[in-house]
Amino acid sequence: MATDHDTHTPPELTLDAAVHAPPRDAAPRHTLGIDGAAQPHNEATLRAWEGLPPDAMILSPVFGPPPMRCPDSAWAMLVTAVDIISDVDPDHAGEVALFAGTWVREEPPVDSGLYDGDLVVRLNAPTAPSFTLTRNRAADVEMLLAYQGRWHRIGQWHGIGRSWPSVVAPTAAAVMGLHSDATEAVMRPDTASPPTSPPLIRWARSAIAELLAAGLVTAGDELVWNRRILGVRHTARIRADGALILADGRTFANPCGAAAALCRSFQNGWNIFSRMSDGRTLGELRAELRVRRGKRPSSQQRPLHGKGIVS
Repeated sequence: MATDHDTHTPPELTLDAAVHAPPRDAAPRHTLGIDGAAQPHNEATLRAWEGLPPDAMILSPVFGPPPMRCPDSAWAMLVTAVDIISDVDPDHAGEVALFAGTWVREEPPVDSGLYDGDLVVRLNAPTAPSFTLTRNRAADVEMLLAYQGRWHRIGQWHGIGRSWPSVVAPTAAAVMGLHSDATEAVMRPDTASPPTSPPLIRWARSAIAELLAAGLVTAGDELVWNRRILGVRHTARIRADGALILADGRTFANPCGAAAALCRSFQNGWNIFSRMSDGRTLGELRAELRVRRGKRPSSQQRPLHGKGIVS
């Protein structure tokens, strides 16, 4: 049976538990991280180290200046990973160990619940003049959460400079953690067999169950999350009710909860879990279902200004 490892020290490679790092001309440069372990010295290697999508931007640790505006071709930045150092390391507690995102070209429709839990950041020109920063070095940062069929504004920061990733990352981590915990509590996917009756709460329906109903995935499909530089391969299996079963038997209602259980950070599991048979990510399969349904953004899906999921 496959075994999952969760450590910053590369484990001994075994055929059923790890994947070999891709061949390269020379070993990547590393430096010592906060926890004393070797950390990647460049953005591409860190993506492979953490198993992030190839188009993910690493905003923290800093490898270069962060974007200060969304590109013209993008609607927002999807938060793909965030890690805040806990009190276990009192000297660095609260510091941002990892913050990464990918550009989203257009506003996804959230009324179906397919995108429930997605957290995005929008970078806009500052609406008020800044007394310390020029306009091109400042941004109004807006954070939105897809929740129960709408985009909810979770936070907004005005006239913030290039330090914005470290400022908004703790909020992103808190929101992703709370939403994942709430989803798992509502779904309660801890029974040995699928439930015999549909959930009483409409939004509790697993988005993966939607993929099952559409025939885009099947019960028993194997999923994998390769963290190549660490030599780790995490595996999961899709259950008949849309829950994910990890290699150690733990069961989760959604891929984000499963990903968080496998590492010490919050991850958007839709972008990191791929189907072993063809390499397609759950996010790609979700996008195909969106195309099949012909969904387009509408004014009814815009953020509820002044309303959020946390009072």
